[in-house]
Amino acid sequence: MSMKKVVCVLLAGLVLCSSAVAQKKVHLKIASMAPSRSPWDIEQRALAQEWSEITNGQVSITFYDTLSLGGEKSVIQRIRSTRPGRRAVLDGAIFSTIGLNELAPEANVYTLSMPFLIQNQTELDTVLNRFDYELKSAFRKSGFEVIAWTNVGWFSFYTKDRFSNLEELKTIQIASAGLDSPVLGDSFRAAGFSIEDMPADRVLQSLTSSSGVRGFFGVHLYAYVTGLSKQITYSLDAKLCPVIAGLVLSNEAWAMIPDQHKPAMMAAVERMRKRLSESLEASDQRYIDNMKKEGVTFITPTPAELVQWDKSFSADIEKINRSVPGALDMPFYRKIQDTLGKGRN
Repeated sequence: MSMKKVVCVLLAGLVLCSSAVAQKKVHLKIASMAPSRSPWDIEQRALAQEWSEITNGQVSITFYDTLSLGGEKSVIQRIRSTRPGRRAVLDGAIFSTIGLNELAPEANVYTLSMPFLIQNQTELDTVLNRFDYELKSAFRKSGFEVIAWTNVGWFSFYTKDRFSNLEELKTIQIASAGLDSPVLGDSFRAAGFSIEDMPADRVLQSLTSSSGVRGFFGVHLYAYVTGLSKQITYSLDAKLCPVIAGLVLSNEAWAMIPDQHKPAMMAAVERMRKRLSESLEASDQRYIDNMKKEGVTFITPTPAELVQWDKSFSADIEKINRSVPGALDMPFYRKIQDTLGKGRN
């Protein structure tokens, strides 16, 4: 065989090998805490379908329930590779602020959830756009790629006892509603709230006990879908802080996806994020309406009261920073204030 033919055969082989690699199926295993049939669940499955179509079936996703896997800390163990070169049990997850902080503490994501720092979706979008590079860089250094940021909802308080001001609310014994990390509870506790940490499967039992807690904090979706709202009588009608969520893939999993598909895939992610943001107010209102039908009374602070609450929480920030190491990063907190034009004394 002539040298020319040998070269042609080798080149043909390389082309075939490259084609085979490019067409290799990528099956992503992703944990999610989205309740079944919730807007979040519907959108994540729509994204999986769209990614499959964009890649002509090359990329597929199977979602696994985070709670069934033991919670976010358990998922983090499964998303980390146990041995160099060995693929982890999970390729990614949709984490709340809790999981995101455990995954990349240097990103300081808890700072985004400090009470009254970010007060509406427009402000949240502004902050995430402004600090997107810094946040994602911290995750890349930890071995992960943040595919999307989104907002699960806004923290509120749900109680059996009526309250008419912030000081009265602080005296009510509140459960942390089964959060995997005590940081948020510790932050509220440092601000003067009566917070009791407890696992998720004990919250309902404690609420129904005469000697148990008198309320819990969480988002409207959590309160209604879990049925905990049936055990309370009052809810605070105010946006305390956003509950950030992030779709995260390991660097290894993201690298398995051919680069030519990534721009279209990320465009699909952005469309999903916008739909979720636009639907959040509507879905929250549905949960509020349903809870009202169950007999829950929503206590709405006046604008003047909200200003006072804002000042009170701002005054507690230094106390939280001293009392709860790792709860927030003060330089990052001040940068967010400056970005939103909210320099506070």
